[in-house]
Amino acid sequence: MTLIRLAAVILSVAFSASVSMADCRDCTTVDFEKNIQLNLLTPMLHMSLKEKITYVQSFGIDVYAVKDPENLPITVPYLPYATEDLIPAKFIKLFSEGAIGQYMTETNYAYMVKKPTILLIESVDDWTVIHEFAHYLFDRARLMEDDTRESMHLMHSEDAQEDFFDAKESFRNLGGYRDEEHKKRTIQSFVLYAKMQIFFERSASLEETTIEKLLRNYHVTHKPHGFTHKDIERSDRYVYNTSFKAQEALRLILEDCVDLAKTLTAQDQALLTELKAVCHQAKELKKDGVKVYESTGLKKSLTPAY
Repeated sequence: MTLIRLAAVILSVAFSASVSMADCRDCTTVDFEKNIQLNLLTPMLHMSLKEKITYVQSFGIDVYAVKDPENLPITVPYLPYATEDLIPAKFIKLFSEGAIGQYMTETNYAYMVKKPTILLIESVDDWTVIHEFAHYLFDRARLMEDDTRESMHLMHSEDAQEDFFDAKESFRNLGGYRDEEHKKRTIQSFVLYAKMQIFFERSASLEETTIEKLLRNYHVTHKPHGFTHKDIERSDRYVYNTSFKAQEALRLILEDCVDLAKTLTAQDQALLTELKAVCHQAKELKKDGVKVYESTGLKKSLTPAY
């Protein structure tokens, strides 16, 4: 959920969305089956930068500025600065490493915030403010449908990853499964780990791509206040990087899918069914990731050159 300062080439985009009503009132379903209340986003398009900030704050979101290491002109002098007694230092440090915006949900204990919080570089532009607010709207919609804390998902993911890697290492050292229980533990820990990874790719890298695609479309259809050619140039690079990151993560999951399937036989039908189901989800998400990336008009291949 971190927007990075990057640059590249301008290209147009088409954005498709369909109305969907789960538990999220007035939601629209966009790419990767993600829900968002676009009716809360569009009013920002023709607001001034200060009006955008005030609008974001009206949702009960804390907004802080962070020092720009490049010392570009300050655009939000009226914002309080993030300090280490309010925000963990590691998140403030991200801005010295290229970040220009960061959304922090109170449902993730790692952020140590008591309410939704947005950090903005002190030279922030209109595009970035809307980008970070869109993260809040995705989080808001998710919580309407699933009130599980993000930190719980993260904890489960870390536990499953540790269990799977331990079981996988034992398999390699032994040249096979120790016994049926070891086999079951290996497959089931991988299934849980893969599910959590899929959840986080949708919530992290692919959410970045989704938001950028949405804003690129608004740039064409609505001519928002403050959007510039430089925003599109930065977006080109950012869309590629986030899409590539997701493709790599899903590729690794699918490699494990192939390797694990080879260790099972027809007698392991229940485990095969579990494995095939989560591997199918990863495969479809990877395929959708390519489709959404290509729909932005970017031509650079997401396939790594080894």
